[in-house]
Amino acid sequence: MEFVRWNDACPYGMQPTVITLGYFDGLHQGHRALMEKTRQLADECAAIAVVMSFEPHPSHVLPGLSPVPTIYGMDEKRWILRETGLVDRMAIMEFEPNLMNMEPETFVEELLIKGWHAAGIVVGDDFRFGRRNRGDAKLLQELCEKAQVRCEIVREVDDEGKRVSSTRIRQVLVQGHMEEANRLLGRPYMMLGSVSHGKGLGHRALIPTVNLKLEDGRQYPACGVYITRTFTQDGSYESVSNIGHNPTVGEDISLRCETHLLEFDEDMYGKEVRVEFYHYLRPEHKFNSMEELREQQMLDIQNVRKYFAEEKGNEQ
Repeated sequence: MEFVRWNDACPYGMQPTVITLGYFDGLHQGHRALMEKTRQLADECAAIAVVMSFEPHPSHVLPGLSPVPTIYGMDEKRWILRETGLVDRMAIMEFEPNLMNMEPETFVEELLIKGWHAAGIVVGDDFRFGRRNRGDAKLLQELCEKAQVRCEIVREVDDEGKRVSSTRIRQVLVQGHMEEANRLLGRPYMMLGSVSHGKGLGHRALIPTVNLKLEDGRQYPACGVYITRTFTQDGSYESVSNIGHNPTVGEDISLRCETHLLEFDEDMYGKEVRVEFYHYLRPEHKFNSMEELREQQMLDIQNVRKYFAEEKGNEQ
């Protein structure tokens, strides 16, 4: 999958495209339905399947809105799209004044059809676009019909009678409900990152951990301890992860994710890892001593082993 940044013209000459549009935060089950329809339509039209997204999130730009914390950053989006194999290109459009103030008709006719040679456009039934959000699915269909461009409107995906949405996933992440978040996402919630240096206390007094710096403006799971699996260049490892500020070790520590890999004790500094989250174990707690913390960590590891043993048993 190719990743491009392009705001006004298609970089593929006259090749036709089928485009699905949205911010796609989390790339959840509803988004996957859009991409599957995009792939299908692109194959029918002998076209390139394109996911067109925006940066930053519109709530960070539009006046009168509170900035929405995002589930994933661009690295995670690109990784998931590559894994699905459903699209050929990801195009990022900067959400800037010219785009914000573009009339819906101009956006479709000039940018998508003339600029990107759209042979088809796929959106969700709640899609809004153009100046002051004047454009909707109905107007998009009318504009596409006029230009003889195929248009597919994909109905929302439900889970247990409720709409699958990025907002709903953020809400369950705040509560630490990883099983529900993973079901809505259609895959385990994950973090990508490069292992950074901590205070070194893990190797001196506690179990060794790999540390991932967490970014501002993101919606991470609730602070606490989680059963996870960590993927490295060498393989995957059962692990236990703590999201929080590590109150036992010191004050004013920034939010971070510290992960201990079971059956693994090698230098990971600077290496890229992926941590997948499965189950919330307990809240973060300030212990009276390092020894108390280490004893709890040993219990956490036992619970991790039990969890994965039960998972293997269920698969047999």
